[in-house]
This record gives sequence, C-alpha cells and structure tokens, in this order.
Amino acid sequence: MKIKKVVVASALALSGLLAATQASAQAFVGASIGQSDVDEDITAGLITSGSVDSKDNAFKVFGGYMFNRHFGVEGAYVDLGEVSYSGRFGSAAVSGGKVEMTGFNVAALGSYPVTEAFSVFGKIGLFIWEAEASDTTQGIGPFSEKTDGTDISFGLGLNYQFTRNLGVRAEWERFKLDEADADLISVGIVWKF
Repeated sequence: MKIKKVVVASALALSGLLAATQASAQAFVGASIGQSDVDEDITAGLITSGSVDSKDNAFKVFGGYMFNRHFGVEGAYVDLGEVSYSGRFGSAAVSGGKVEMTGFNVAALGSYPVTEAFSVFGKIGLFIWEAEASDTTQGIGPFSEKTDGTDISFGLGLNYQFTRNLGVRAEWERFKLDEADADLISVGIVWKF
C-alpha cells in the first residue's frame, strides 16, 4: 500500500514537471544591430603593410526554440560588415580594399532567469562563414577572392521581457574566422510565441 502511494506521488510529480516544462517551451524570432570588431589578421596575405579599419556596423536575424526556461537552440544569419584596408603588398600599392563577412550560426543556448522578466544567457555553436576580399593592386588591377569555413562561436547576453511575448536583448558574441576573431556587440528585439 505504501509503495502504491509512492508510485502515484512520483507519477503526479513527474507529470507536473513535464507540464511545467511544456508550458515554458517557446519559439522565438528577433533581429539585432550593433558593431563588429574583427582582428586585423583577416587582411593577412592581402597587404604586407598599411592601415586597417576593423570596425563596422553589423546586424543579425535570428530564431530558435527554448525547450524550457533553461535550454534551447538558436539559428542566425549574421552580417559582420566589412574590414577596410589600404597600403602595400610588397612594393605594389593597394587601395580600396575591403573584406566583407557573413555567415550562418547554429548554437546551443543556456539561460538563467534572475527574475520573472530578466535573464542572463550563454551560447556556444558553429559559425558557417564566407569572406570576400576585393581591392585594386598597382600593376595588377582589380583583385577579388572568396574564402569560407566552419568555426566555433560563443557568446553571453542579457534578456529583458517587457511582456510575455516582447523582449529586448543585449549580447556579446565571438565568431572564429580561421585565424581571426570577430566580436559582435549588439542590441535587439525578441518576439516569443
């Protein structure tokens, strides 16, 4: 008789836990704008000396699914803007150089609710990226080259929900691009449904 009560109580507790988990599961979409800062190493092999402007405006569009209040997944299209460069490649002058970087990011998301409306989160994932470099090199003319790869990404952020559906997030993310790192600091709107 006592075993039956324990089994029934355990089953009720488990069903309550599952119902609470399903009640907190939510899909979300959003968009963020911010500033990227890319290592100057991204211009290795494009100039041997000169100047590099490694900061630019950036944005991303994202969506995902929170399985419960603590764990989820997120996918994003990320545009890291461009790195501008000019200088010399050996003895040849290089002008009008730029490297444009975009990619798709897929990440596991961990969240910790501090209050009902405010939470902190972290993520780790894979960044599938493409970089296109172009410039004009003296004696050669226009130059263009594309490279791509798949590297790790990670980030930290804060989320504040104004309502059950509408929130805002601020975050820092780092994307690996072969030997270079690209940091993105952004602020965005999140819609949960």
